[in-house]
Amino acid sequence: MAIRCDRISLLVLILMTSLCRGLLTSSRFFRKRYLPTVNKDEVYCNLRLFAASDESIIQTTKRETRKSFLGEQLKVLGIDAEMLYGAAMQSMQDPTKGYDIRFGKSAIKTYRSFLVGATGEESDMKLQAAATRCARQVDFLIKRHKSQEADWIRHTDTLDGRTIYPIIIVLDNVRSAFNVGSIFRTADATGCNMVITTGITPHPGGSGADKLSRSALGAERLIPHKHFNTMQDALEYLRCERGEYQVIGMETTEKSKKYCSMIFPREGCAFILGNEVSGVDTEIMPLLDDLIEIPMFGAKNSLNIAACAPVVLYEVLRQWGAMD
Repeated sequence: MAIRCDRISLLVLILMTSLCRGLLTSSRFFRKRYLPTVNKDEVYCNLRLFAASDESIIQTTKRETRKSFLGEQLKVLGIDAEMLYGAAMQSMQDPTKGYDIRFGKSAIKTYRSFLVGATGEESDMKLQAAATRCARQVDFLIKRHKSQEADWIRHTDTLDGRTIYPIIIVLDNVRSAFNVGSIFRTADATGCNMVITTGITPHPGGSGADKLSRSALGAERLIPHKHFNTMQDALEYLRCERGEYQVIGMETTEKSKKYCSMIFPREGCAFILGNEVSGVDTEIMPLLDDLIEIPMFGAKNSLNIAACAPVVLYEVLRQWGAMD
């Protein structure tokens, strides 16, 4: 039975092939005698125009969809989406007028970029998430623009130079480049005359310099700094070159004094901050002049070192009368 069916199928296939060939031959003969010659270039051009028109419709629909999703999220944040859309369209149609000062250049460009969107299909869930992220970014950029436009808020660094105090920060085997960068900014803000790094601590011109600079924002170029392979080498430098400085470790121990009860000598202080997890090296603690700590009232034993440094340094400046 199977063989018979196969033979019938083969016969049908042969008949259909012959019929198609006959139709193709007759259609060629008919077209050649009775139909006008078709310009292939014109056909291709029309096809391309049709495709472009179709693509334009798709893009317009996609833009309207993205606009709707983003508009809902902007409304949640209290931003007038239609007004922002008008500002975005105006910046595209007549760039000579610049960007609407109510929103600022960055917010408008971010809004425009979202409307264009990524290529390919997007699910409503993904589009919703993308619209939420974009709306938050636009909100931040508008607020930043307004802050920069406010003449009573100071955003520029002073060009009058730094006030220097006899304070040195020593970072021993600190792991995070972002913590180091933050402490460089603190060192600049509090007038420290040097930052010393040791061991694996990221430092300018060395390992982790790129990440450090992201949080230091240029402060690493303002503060004199030195790097030593070991904490012992750094201590030797302090004893020989800055002998008048009191070397103080910042660590929570049974022997530590509360930082606010410590009298910091005006001759100079060098503060040691250790690794984020293990703290100040126990082997060098006996070599220090003193140990101080910040009281903790929560469950955790200590603060992040980038948070500890400004607390203590501003107390030093208060005692020295710099805050008056």
